[in-house]
Amino acid sequence: MPNGQEPLDQLDRQIAVALQVNGRASWRAVGRALGVPERTVTRRGQALLDAGLVKVSTYVDTTRVGKARPLIVVAHTEPGRSVEIGHELAKRPDASSVSVLEGTGDLVCMLLPADERARYQLLLHDLPSLEGLRDTSVATVLRYFRSGYDWVAEGLGADALAELQTLPRSDPERIDAVELDAEDRLLVDELARDGRSPVSSLAQAIGMSPSSVQRRLNRLFAEGAIHIRTEIRPHLLGLHVEVLVWMRVVPSEIDPVGRTLSAHPAVRFCAATTGTTQILIDCLCRDENELYEFVTGYLGAKPSSEVVNVGVVIAALRRGPLVVADPFT
Repeated sequence: MPNGQEPLDQLDRQIAVALQVNGRASWRAVGRALGVPERTVTRRGQALLDAGLVKVSTYVDTTRVGKARPLIVVAHTEPGRSVEIGHELAKRPDASSVSVLEGTGDLVCMLLPADERARYQLLLHDLPSLEGLRDTSVATVLRYFRSGYDWVAEGLGADALAELQTLPRSDPERIDAVELDAEDRLLVDELARDGRSPVSSLAQAIGMSPSSVQRRLNRLFAEGAIHIRTEIRPHLLGLHVEVLVWMRVVPSEIDPVGRTLSAHPAVRFCAATTGTTQILIDCLCRDENELYEFVTGYLGAKPSSEVVNVGVVIAALRRGPLVVADPFT
């Protein structure tokens, strides 16, 4: 078991990546896909979860469910206050990610206010009332090309990936709204606490039969209302450089550029946004040399786009369900 600083060994990495592919896969299924005894996978995998190095939860697709407008907030803080304010923002129930950027003291957050009233409260009351916050700029997410739930690190072969991909899959082109009833929301709340909770435990928690719970889960996954999201601290996978890249793109090229970028293995988040830039990506690289090649070779070869800013993340305080109290342990 790593101490939080050292990368995972090969088997722990394979288990962690398997949970990225399917966070609800049983330890037996993970062991079968990896060709490792179930007992070994159970012991090693549960240790990763218990240590908080890997976190499995539920991602509600806010572009399909409810009236949320995902917001990218860049917050400028007083010197020395960025981490403190970042932790406050990371505690918010509508926080999806919170990053501290190198050199500027800026915070970049993705926040998911549930509706117009919550958005109003966030932008006009909650953020201005934070002591030490100087000012903010806000952009609305218009379209996800890749979100946190669908990025998978390298490390598994094609056969293992195919064997683990057993959850009902939704059509990524669907944009119609999905309505959740009261029982759906109870189920989502339980999965938010533990995305690996067995169907039998979910059924007992919400007072339904296991077969009814399974049918609801299958429907919610197939409709694209929810996704299982597994977060792993990148340095445990040998990825030591994380950057946010803002790009200016010709409007007619936003969709093809976004789709192309989202297919690159280094890109774990890619979205079209409002504001002075049109696309924001989150990129993970092994080191600065790999980042240089990505920016100059890959991004630089896109004639219809321009890299406006590259910000190195020096502390990731929240990534989906994974809230990091100390980013260096």
